[in-house]
Amino acid sequence: MLIDMHIHCHELSPDTIKEYLGKYRLVCVSDDPLSSMKTMRLAEAYPDITPCVGIHPWSIREYSISDLKNILDTAVENDVKCLGEIGLDKRFTPETFNKQLEFLREAVVYAREYGLILNIHAAGAWKEAFDEVYRGGIEKAFFHWYTGPQDLLNSIVEAGYYVGLNPAWRIQVKHREIITRVPMENILTESDAPYEYHGLKLMPDLIPDSIEYLASIKGSSVREIEEKIWRNYLKITSSK
Repeated sequence: MLIDMHIHCHELSPDTIKEYLGKYRLVCVSDDPLSSMKTMRLAEAYPDITPCVGIHPWSIREYSISDLKNILDTAVENDVKCLGEIGLDKRFTPETFNKQLEFLREAVVYAREYGLILNIHAAGAWKEAFDEVYRGGIEKAFFHWYTGPQDLLNSIVEAGYYVGLNPAWRIQVKHREIITRVPMENILTESDAPYEYHGLKLMPDLIPDSIEYLASIKGSSVREIEEKIWRNYLKITSSK
């Protein structure tokens, strides 16, 4: 199966989701309490969905830390293994940065205690997000659509964390530069569907092209890349 490690399933129609079932393993992230509940319901209906719950940095102004704790408690009660989309954003929503830090730190506490995956958004705040996660003793972290500094990328790799190969590589030079430097052991494919980036509609359908691109720059076959991505997915989602 192909892996989409970061997709907003709650924004897609049931028919659209069904198009990918059986071919893709969808790691569905949430933006707020309502979408978190919807994501969990989708996972109950479809075994190919791995649910992530949380409050997106762009949505934080509307919620309190108690709202976040309620979501995290519900996740633990329902055996959800991933928190996301969570993180920090100094690029688009710098005005709520201190509150974002509070929310991320709370998520880190839960993730450490219950062995959860963090599915992280960190636009313009890559180092701050990494520091919070690493100092918090997190073992499983995925940095969605990484475009941060090269030296920090080395730290992410050394920590055993993962970065996302997003279809935006087609038009985003910085992302291509990053992907050429990431070891295969630290890459997972993603779409961030249904986000639109400079006219490019990001959907899981673009992941096969991402795999072909990765095969070309890594000197591997498409089959080898697919198998490696699958093994990376099994590793990050393992309960060990």
